[in-house]
Amino acid sequence: MKNKFLVIFLCDIIPIVNNNTNRLNSSLEDRMQVYRIPIRPQYKRRRRIKKPNNFPKFMLLMALIVGCIFYFVNHSIESDNSARTSAHLRSPIDFNFNFSPRTQNLLLMGVDAAYNEDNPFKGNRSDTMLLVSIAPYGKNINVISIPRDSKVYIAGKNKTDKINHAFSQGGAKLAVKTVEETFGVKIHNYLAISNAGVIKLIDVLGGLPIYIEKNMKYDDYAGKLHINLKQGKHILTGKQVEGFLRFRHDSFGDIGRIRRQQWFFNALISHLKEPTVVVKLPEILKIMPEYIQTDLSAYDLAKYLGMAKNIDSSTIQIGTIPGSPSTKGVISYWIIDPDKTQELINKMVYRNRKDVDLKDLSVGILYATSMLNDATALKDEFESHGITTRMQESDSASKNYIAIHNLDVTGETINELKKIFPMIKDKHTIYDPIGINRTGRDLTIVISRL
Repeated sequence: MKNKFLVIFLCDIIPIVNNNTNRLNSSLEDRMQVYRIPIRPQYKRRRRIKKPNNFPKFMLLMALIVGCIFYFVNHSIESDNSARTSAHLRSPIDFNFNFSPRTQNLLLMGVDAAYNEDNPFKGNRSDTMLLVSIAPYGKNINVISIPRDSKVYIAGKNKTDKINHAFSQGGAKLAVKTVEETFGVKIHNYLAISNAGVIKLIDVLGGLPIYIEKNMKYDDYAGKLHINLKQGKHILTGKQVEGFLRFRHDSFGDIGRIRRQQWFFNALISHLKEPTVVVKLPEILKIMPEYIQTDLSAYDLAKYLGMAKNIDSSTIQIGTIPGSPSTKGVISYWIIDPDKTQELINKMVYRNRKDVDLKDLSVGILYATSMLNDATALKDEFESHGITTRMQESDSASKNYIAIHNLDVTGETINELKKIFPMIKDKHTIYDPIGINRTGRDLTIVISRL
């Protein structure tokens, strides 16, 4: 069965690469060279017809073939010739590529094509900005959401503006430079995707399972945006996902919208792990050139997809740049808290850690009404280990997650808690110094109906 999957995979990827060579090599040059693969100098030869450069196609094809060969070998050889050989062969590669031995920071941007639908990457604003920090060898992923209304100095400008204006004024390169100068973080690569690209991606995946925490109803006829989503667990189409990501007409405003973008990121990573989705990865690579702008090569994109497929989504830690909405003036800004922001970056990008004794923690449990018994049982377990715990009932408890309010509490501390208390082992972690739904001093565990 596994060998059959290999044959099907190769049959899918080879025609896709052949049919899209021209688009990868020529049609994207006006988008800042989407795929930048080094090309060796070519000596001039006498030819009647100038052939297209097949180097990118060859590299991607060879990488995939080599990966599949290793996968075949790992699953078909059962003999144990030597301890070293057998140890090597027991680790199936399965669309994996060696990830960088150094931390890699990737800036993900979702672009709203409201001002230029013909070319979404020119003159439009970045609706979403996620700083994704990947530990050496793809060991873990931390994600920092940057509010689009953050008041900053655009790189090279002498006045303040919203950070999402950087993309409209100078494209992805100016957005990257602005993020680097604002937060003091090196961005190694960027990837921008248009709204249409998100819709197409989700539709190719066959929809995205996600829980909608409340009814969402909004119509913007001028912006051609119509949202009508019902509370509950649903498999959303690409168009519905767009509405889920863009909805912000509630009491939390843009911060609530950012939180939904974070739920989307986790849901997408989880969905990519499913076997029915893995076989669609070649088709994803096929549609990417039309809807994205990036400085990643085709090989790098495949590497990221392979890593995302194997990461445990419950270990992904997510945070939002700390700050508060402006209360003065007619323009809405997110005023960044520099001290808390530096703490967050130290924890999530540079991965600084500080040992915290579990008995010194003050934990809160925020629970939905129907989850009283589970909340009480968890409280008893925490207190049996000497951890101060308080409970609070709330109708807003619609997602299962752990919110860290004290930035001295690291991911290692959370992992230690998950080992001791299996009830929370699958919960996602969010750094929340802002304190939305805060119940405990150091962290809040939310127990929803799901």
